Amino acid sequence: MDKDVVRVGVYARISEDRDGQQTATERQLRDCREMAQRRGWEVADEFEDVDISAYSKKARRPEFERMLEALRGGDIRGVVVWKLDRLTRQQRDLVRVMEACEQHKAFIASVMEPIDTRENYGQFVAELLVAQARMESANTSARQKRKHAELARQGVPIIGGSRTFGYSRDMMAIIPDEVELIREAAELVFAGESIRGVCRQWKARGVVSTQGKFWQPSSLKRMLTSPTISARRELGGLMTQGQWPAVIDEATSSRLRSILRDPGRRTSPGSARRYVLSGFLRCGRCGERLLARPRPDHVRRYVCVLQTGHPSCGKMAVLAEPVERLLYEMVAQVLDHEALGAALSIRSAEDDGLAQKIAADDAALATLNNDFYVERMLSREEYVTARATLTGRIDANRAAAAKRDGRSVIGKFIGGGGQFQAAWEAGSLDWRRAVIGALIDHIVIESAVKGRNFFEPGRVKPVWRF
Repeated sequence: MDKDVVRVGVYARISEDRDGQQTATERQLRDCREMAQRRGWEVADEFEDVDISAYSKKARRPEFERMLEALRGGDIRGVVVWKLDRLTRQQRDLVRVMEACEQHKAFIASVMEPIDTRENYGQFVAELLVAQARMESANTSARQKRKHAELARQGVPIIGGSRTFGYSRDMMAIIPDEVELIREAAELVFAGESIRGVCRQWKARGVVSTQGKFWQPSSLKRMLTSPTISARRELGGLMTQGQWPAVIDEATSSRLRSILRDPGRRTSPGSARRYVLSGFLRCGRCGERLLARPRPDHVRRYVCVLQTGHPSCGKMAVLAEPVERLLYEMVAQVLDHEALGAALSIRSAEDDGLAQKIAADDAALATLNNDFYVERMLSREEYVTARATLTGRIDANRAAAAKRDGRSVIGKFIGGGGQFQAAWEAGSLDWRRAVIGALIDHIVIESAVKGRNFFEPGRVKPVWRF
């Protein structure tokens, strides 16, 4: 290899690939190759980020990072770009590139601008252009926010990117098969199934998103909690009515949002996949939670584990299988009792109005944010204090609403005799946990009597919710 030949990398980027063919980045690459050829540089590598912003602080550009590594490793001695704003619109990213160039005597060159950072004038122009590009991006972002706010007030749907599941691309028509899946998912959630469980069911049936990928819990939760499927748009915490058809009604949407946004809702599978009572059991000696810990021979059990910084005693253990079987029998017996229906009716009446309270506090939070960030009417101390009060009340009411709505899991089994046994045997562990959680707050496991080498049902003390 000729040591005098300068090896460069060509970098291209586009924020939005409208035609899906990457034609814009291909034009950038072609012009950069031609410039390198005119200057006698060898193009050693090409780096191409598509559909990624250079302004957003959250955006991660894989090819940009790979280009930086190539500079730091000495694989390339220069970076050629079509315009500098294709490389970066953030001063901090320009600094990262410039530092890598300074360490290895590399440079940045632009096709459309008089930039070669080997010259002092070129460095000055580069910094000036990045500052200008950042200002333009900020102005564009502000204009887009104002535009979206006006469209939300008019009830215009958000159209762009991938098609919204359940709707045609223009949002003016629904797709029946997908709508049925959305409604089915809502019913499964109301019946106690987890988002992860719904994803597993859909994957087994081959259900994919509009991008042709299997559903992930995060994307399914985002879809089910979005006001879009109830023909609404959310603007600063306030709902506006949309001018497109609803997949589910507002009451169903609010109920879903309460359940799935419950701050106490478990978001990771943990040991619940094998231990249906994980999180429910308490040590009768110290009051700490029993953790799922199998014996060395892999027999499942729940144990009070000594933990640094916790007042756990480490002196309690119970085999999982007999206590789980006993809890099923207790739950089945309670569900078959007519008094449970009366208790549920009383509690439901007490919980009326939670949705309205949550909506009112959400609106108050939006007003508070506007008064602090936009109108500058409040001090930071006033804002923080008021926000803490509102968010605490919202979280508490959402948790209460989730518990109330969770009772629908057991409603159809009250007085149902053998129906519950069949459902329990067929249900997932997530569903079984939802049933237990609808009836039981926690379960205390008392100490075993010394010398008794068998399971004693009297050790199990459930604390019922009713």
